[in-house]
Amino acid sequence: MSDNEVLVAAAARLAELLPAIGDTAEMVRQLMNSAIVALDLVGCTVMLMPDEALTPDERSRMAAAAPDELVAMELCQHRSERGPSVDAYRSGKPIAIDDIGRYGERWPEFAAEAVRHGLSSLAEIPMRVGETTVGALGLYGPSPRIWTDQDLSVGGLLASMATGHIVNSNALRRQQRLTAQLQHALDSRIVIEQAKGVIANARRTTPEVAFELIRTHARKNRVAVHAVAKGIVELGLRV
Repeated sequence: MSDNEVLVAAAARLAELLPAIGDTAEMVRQLMNSAIVALDLVGCTVMLMPDEALTPDERSRMAAAAPDELVAMELCQHRSERGPSVDAYRSGKPIAIDDIGRYGERWPEFAAEAVRHGLSSLAEIPMRVGETTVGALGLYGPSPRIWTDQDLSVGGLLASMATGHIVNSNALRRQQRLTAQLQHALDSRIVIEQAKGVIANARRTTPEVAFELIRTHARKNRVAVHAVAKGIVELGLRV
């Protein structure tokens, strides 16, 4: 196959799968499988860094590998905070290594793990779209390998497609959270306005005075104003 045919085939394979993917873990699995087939690899790894714009419950660092045991290659790098995936993530530039054994002094933990798993060559591709880098894609060979421009182009294309999917998914989660917060605020305001009307009518006073009565009751009982308002509207509470 020509260089263009390899690129198109790899991109088409991943593009077919992306629309049906409902979570990041499955997308990462498909990314690694696509890279292994397209580039004839012995294994593949992905390290995703947390999106600080998400809530603590939503964000997490993800390490994944195919086959599964190669996840140790990523975990050792992030425990020691050094290694090719760390460097690729920080620099935003790909790193191609034809013989991992020559990097024992620079990345001792990583090199030791590579020897243990019988790995000899590696290309780390930053998972980057525009100015946003979310992690790194590791491409592993079982023997020394000179990584060609075509290899790096295919890896870079697959990484970019997956990164776009991740960035869009994170943006969607942020938008959904914001929409839910705005809806909650609107619902809360509506209930409070209804409660003000009920109390104002019952006390024959103004909405402003009614709201102060509601707020005073909430403070005295250490509950939210919204909770008191909901009790007034739905349960017949009077203050």
